Amino acid sequence: MIRRNDLRRSSPLLSPWSREDIAVKRNPVSGSPLYLFLGLLVFTLTASHAVAQNSIEVRSPRTLSVDKIPCQRIPLGEVEDYKPTIVLLPSGELVLSMFTGRRLENGKIAEQAILYRSADGGLTWAKRELPDIEGREPALSVTKDGTLFITAHLLGQDVRNKDGYTHSYLHRSSDGGRSWTTTRVEPEEFRPRTVGLTTRNVLELADGSLLLGISEHAPKCRSVMLRSTDGGRTWPETYTSHFADVPEDYPYTLFGEAHLWQARSGKLYTILRVGSGNSWPLSGTTDPGNNDQSERMIIYSSKDVGRNWTRVQDLGGYGQMYMSVLRLGKGRLLLTYTQRAILQPLGVRAVLGEEMDDGFRFEMKHDLMMIDTKTPAGLSSGGGFGPTVRLADGTLVTSYTYRDAENRKHAEVVRWNMPDFKKE
Repeated sequence: MIRRNDLRRSSPLLSPWSREDIAVKRNPVSGSPLYLFLGLLVFTLTASHAVAQNSIEVRSPRTLSVDKIPCQRIPLGEVEDYKPTIVLLPSGELVLSMFTGRRLENGKIAEQAILYRSADGGLTWAKRELPDIEGREPALSVTKDGTLFITAHLLGQDVRNKDGYTHSYLHRSSDGGRSWTTTRVEPEEFRPRTVGLTTRNVLELADGSLLLGISEHAPKCRSVMLRSTDGGRTWPETYTSHFADVPEDYPYTLFGEAHLWQARSGKLYTILRVGSGNSWPLSGTTDPGNNDQSERMIIYSSKDVGRNWTRVQDLGGYGQMYMSVLRLGKGRLLLTYTQRAILQPLGVRAVLGEEMDDGFRFEMKHDLMMIDTKTPAGLSSGGGFGPTVRLADGTLVTSYTYRDAENRKHAEVVRWNMPDFKKE
């Protein structure tokens, strides 16, 4: 069953929450209206001077003509804001999402989605917005007409969760994220009270319809595809997705945190995050990690709008996840992902790809762009989420968070341009 809440939610500006792993106690001073006003004033006046000139290292350049790419890094948000996603609206405005939270009594937590906006390509950012929507790790998608979507899941211990188990939501906004309607995504095919996790993105197909995938986060998980033909107002079409060649005892989700993409031919692709605890290792290898930070990426394709999925190939190595694909034009693609564990330095990376009529191919061993390398060695996890958008003038903007030496999280965006390609 997919339950819809048609209550239109506003987005009031609330006092900020900080976060320590899942959450920490609120600072009563920083939540005062005077503090918020002064902090916003100082940020607005100094933001243009806080832009750091820097570079992005290119490892093993082959197609690219340089080994360093000039860039600008712009801090934003508050300490402990976490895992940003970013989209470009048709108006040219950038919208960025993150989340934060705090611990409560009796093992409860309270987590909060965050939005920021930029009207100048990410150089400066407007005041913090805390929309009244449920769920952690809010991930943004936008359609050609500017409709915004956020996928998120609400932990069982969250104070807003009245059911006691983790479930997922799809939030929709037709006014640039200033108000939202909410759909609880919980297919009838799922086992009762089983955790369900969605794809990170809502995919707009060439015919204008929208797709969203969701899977149980459980052994022998069931997967369902949802399709909308009215811009995401309703999702009346649902059908089971079958994935071939999944290990028999695989105990985790499939669509959870996946990225959906459509080729020019109409064929669908999804890049999945799989493999915790050596449950789906790369052929001939053993997972070198001991938790879900060592998971990896794998590509599947579908010729029937997501009803049946066929394994295409592995993508990259261990500890790589939070993937997104951007079309650069002229048949070039950019795959952005996070090196979450295993290989140092941790952080967001990008590689080039080639688009064909029926699919894509990514070069993972050359032209490796080290977007973010700020997390110190030795920390248990780093980075996220790292999607990239392309502005009208060709400038690329990538969002990410990193950890400092005290394990505190910080958010930034980096503005950069794709360098020239070597002559054939």
